[in-house]
Amino acid sequence: MKLIYIATGDVSVYESQVMELLTFLKEELDEVVLLQGYSNEEERKILLEKHSRHTQIKTIWFKNYPTYPFYEKKRIKSIYAALKQVGSLEDAVLHVRSECTGYILKRTVKKYNLEIPILIDIRGVIYEELKYKIPLVKGKRKFLSLIQKWYIKKCYNRLFCKDEARIKLSSVSPLINEYIKENYPKCNYEMQLHPNIAGTLFEYSPERRMQIRKELGYGDKDIVAICSTASNAIWQKDYLVVEHLAKMGIKIINLSKNKLNLDNVTTMTVKFTDMPAYLSAADIAVLWRDNTFMNNSASPSKFSEFAAMGLYVIHNKSVENAIRHIKENGSGILVDNIQEIKELPLAEEFAVKRKEWIKAGKKKFDISVLGHSYIALYKKLLENT
Repeated sequence: MKLIYIATGDVSVYESQVMELLTFLKEELDEVVLLQGYSNEEERKILLEKHSRHTQIKTIWFKNYPTYPFYEKKRIKSIYAALKQVGSLEDAVLHVRSECTGYILKRTVKKYNLEIPILIDIRGVIYEELKYKIPLVKGKRKFLSLIQKWYIKKCYNRLFCKDEARIKLSSVSPLINEYIKENYPKCNYEMQLHPNIAGTLFEYSPERRMQIRKELGYGDKDIVAICSTASNAIWQKDYLVVEHLAKMGIKIINLSKNKLNLDNVTTMTVKFTDMPAYLSAADIAVLWRDNTFMNNSASPSKFSEFAAMGLYVIHNKSVENAIRHIKENGSGILVDNIQEIKELPLAEEFAVKRKEWIKAGKKKFDISVLGHSYIALYKKLLENT
C-alpha cells in the first residue's frame, strides 16, 4: 500500500501531528509520500527545519494558495502537478489534512479521472472558526474573511453531499461528525474518529523529571503545573489560570512567548523534542479555552500529550474530548470558573495515580493506537474500490 499524505502549510502542531504520524506510518506501510504545500519560501524554510528533526519522509513540494474562490483553479492545478510526480497511483490512498483541501482533492480527482480513494481528515470546522474570528477583525481583513466564509460554505455544500465519490471522513471529535450529519444530512460518506495523537516521544521519564526540576530550582515535593500556549491563539486562555495557581503556591512552567512577571512562574519556550522532559517534571496541566463550538469540537494536541504523560488536567469544560477523558479516568478537575480551583491533590497522590493515568491516556491517544486505526481505514478504502 502507498500512502500519499497531503498537507498545505505550516501549523503549530505540524511536528506533533504530521511528522510524528508519518514517521510511524513509514514503518508500517510499503511507501509513504508527503505532498507538502507552502505559500512562500520563508514558510518552506520553516517546514524544512521541522523536517530535519524527524525521520526523512519522501516529500514533493507544491505551491499552496489561499482559500478563496479566485484561487480554486490554481489550487487544483498545483496539487495535480504534485500528484503526477508521485508516479504510479496503483494501490494508493490519499490522506488529506482539512476539509477545504479535501474539497480541492475531490475536484482534482474528478477533473483528471484519477482512480484513487480519499480520506479527508477534519481537524476543525473552518467555517465555524471564521464565524468566531470575523467579529474580531476590521477593514480589508474583515471583507476578505467574509468572502472566505461564503466560499467555504460553498465548498462544504459541494463536498458534503450524496454521491459515489470514493471518500471517507475522519474527524477529531464526535461533535464534528454530529455537525456534518445535522447540517449536511445528504452526506453519505462513512465517518470515523481520530483525535490528535501523542507521539512516540511522549514517554514519562523519572530521570528527566529530576533533571528539569533541579534546573528550575524546584523541590521533589513541590507541586508543579505546566501551561503550554506556543501558538498564542486568541481562544487559548491558560494565562488566566496562572496567577491564581501561583498564589496557591504552585510552581508554574509557562511555555509561552508571553512573559508573566509573577512569583512562582517561570516563562520559557522549548523545542517540540524537549516537551516530554518538561511534562515529566510537572504534575498538573492547564487547558482553559473560550467556550465556543470551535473549542468544544477541538482536539488539542497538548491535551493528548498531557493525557499520555499522566498529568492531572485543570479544565474549564470547553473541550468535549477533554471532558469525556477526565470524567472517565478521574485525571483532572472540571470547573466553570477559576474561583472553583481551591484544593488539589497532594504531591504524593499525583505520584500514586500517574501510572494509571498514563495507561488510560495511551489507550486513547497513543500514536500506535491511532496509527493502526488509520491503516485499517486505508485498507477499507482500498477494499471498497
